[in-house]
Amino acid sequence: MTDSKAGQVLFQLTDQLRGPLRTEDAQLLAFQLLVWAHLGEEHQIHPADMAETALHGGSREIVEALNRLSMSDGLLGHAFSGAASHARAAGTDIESALSAAKRLADGGIFERFLPADIAAELATPRDASLGLPKELVAMVAELAVGFEARSVYCPWEMEGQLISATLCEAIEVFVETPYLSPLVALFALFHKGEILCEVADPLATPTAIKSGRLKKFDSAMSFPPFGMLPKSEVANQDIYGRFPIKQATVTGLMIQHILAQTDGRAVIVVPNSFLFGPGRDRDLRQYLLEKGWVTAVVGLPGGIYKNTGIGSGLLLLDTRRSNDRVGFIDAGQPYFCQSINRTRKALINTGDIVAYCNALSEGDTERASALLGQDLAVTATFEELQSNDFSFAVERYVVSESQRRLQGQMQRLETAELGEVAELLNPVPNKDRNQEGPEAIEVLEVGAQDLPANGYIKSPEKKVNIVLPVRRSGSGNDVFLRPGDVVLITKGSTGKVGIVPEDVPPAGQGGWIAGQSAIVLRSSDGKADLRWLGLWLRSKMGQGVLSGITSGSTIPMISIQTLRKLEVPVVALAEQSRAGEVLQHEMQLQARIDELRDEQSGLAENLWAELLG
Repeated sequence: MTDSKAGQVLFQLTDQLRGPLRTEDAQLLAFQLLVWAHLGEEHQIHPADMAETALHGGSREIVEALNRLSMSDGLLGHAFSGAASHARAAGTDIESALSAAKRLADGGIFERFLPADIAAELATPRDASLGLPKELVAMVAELAVGFEARSVYCPWEMEGQLISATLCEAIEVFVETPYLSPLVALFALFHKGEILCEVADPLATPTAIKSGRLKKFDSAMSFPPFGMLPKSEVANQDIYGRFPIKQATVTGLMIQHILAQTDGRAVIVVPNSFLFGPGRDRDLRQYLLEKGWVTAVVGLPGGIYKNTGIGSGLLLLDTRRSNDRVGFIDAGQPYFCQSINRTRKALINTGDIVAYCNALSEGDTERASALLGQDLAVTATFEELQSNDFSFAVERYVVSESQRRLQGQMQRLETAELGEVAELLNPVPNKDRNQEGPEAIEVLEVGAQDLPANGYIKSPEKKVNIVLPVRRSGSGNDVFLRPGDVVLITKGSTGKVGIVPEDVPPAGQGGWIAGQSAIVLRSSDGKADLRWLGLWLRSKMGQGVLSGITSGSTIPMISIQTLRKLEVPVVALAEQSRAGEVLQHEMQLQARIDELRDEQSGLAENLWAELLG
């Protein structure tokens, strides 16, 4: 039997339990029965509680034996949590299912397959965090413990797959999780080394404490939950000195906690928002770089998780090193991923990623570069990361050959930062939109759908009621679009550009404002004509440059901080007005095109009108 057939083992049992049980409950119970039978063979449980003994007493005795197991201390009790109630619901079917499980265990099924392979297709509950792909789990485990680590820390281990990936390793494993699922405990029962599972919130109540201090592990690996609520009080009440960046996001706090318990490598999978988010996440990224702890960042493809489409990346950190370069690997390239179906992808060739990262860990950037070409991976210096506002977005560094040519073209031009050329204005905040009352006014909102491929923006159709926002500087009327303003989409349809015409309505009732996904570029001194900027951003070169600073695989985004630092061509004041002539010519051509299109669509109509007379 091959590994690809391991899932059929579980199917043989669940096929007999499909009556009143949900699929995920039947599959979990089937795996519990299989492990129960195996533990009896290995003499790891009391003879009175063995599966063979329970079978002689029928379904009632099976339920009672499972209930006794669930009340056992430690991992055994957690492993069989819920098994008795599910077995009771299965009725007499539980007898045939347990008999089949015992035959498989007696036949040495766990000698043929790893427990993780047998349970690989076990349906994940609706509240499971991600639904982890086994290829990613294996890569994380190899990076964390593949370099002769003697101990590994696994906080927030909720699905059991990290434990299962280390079953053959004779190392100390410490699991700390707010909820110890039966599956985690079942896998832990097979572990060859020392394993301890603690039910606790690693952030709020860490339990790996020795002599009043945090215990240090040789390595750590974790898939911290995405989307957890902020826990600012945790940092303020911390007594272990875990959080040098106290105002970090909850993801940032989890990263800092893991590093505080690690004396060596830490492999952490984080949402994309951490890789390029501004503010508190940026401060933590800068701190990690200044410490020299960042070995590599792997941009993971979308569609690899069962339960979420959130984009993510892998951080390889090492508290024992002081790296002067950081490796960036784009695992979204076809070399590293393949499509399973229309929405799902699978990782491939992950061994090359591990080899690349290991070479970097040894300080051998030359060997790393020989392993993966620059279309797949590159290294960047601290200065390069600093110039990119300490962004960890892989697509900022691993660029295509066409992007590299474009960068070369830009270097030959006289340029300036966009923030020096234009003022960047945020749109009306959400809290001031869709308002009612005497202070609310009706305006027209310019969105991505209103931005044409040429010429000026035409009248938008979407109406919204707003209250003019109170600003620290300037006027509330600054939110209204003015002639010559450039509207740039920075979220979703990133890179779409529109230029505001001369006949835009004045500020106030019926005026135009930018949509929530846009930023407004406006002349800071009132003298510069930014229509040239709009034309350049809309050009092939400008679109290529904008593409190079776009981050996010699920929802593309351009950060405002990055946009401010974007290098754009310098155009002399005397030459800027030529943009108006080009725009006017574009409008004239578009008008002629519209006339020809109307004439074209009317030809057939005129024919039928004549024939039907």
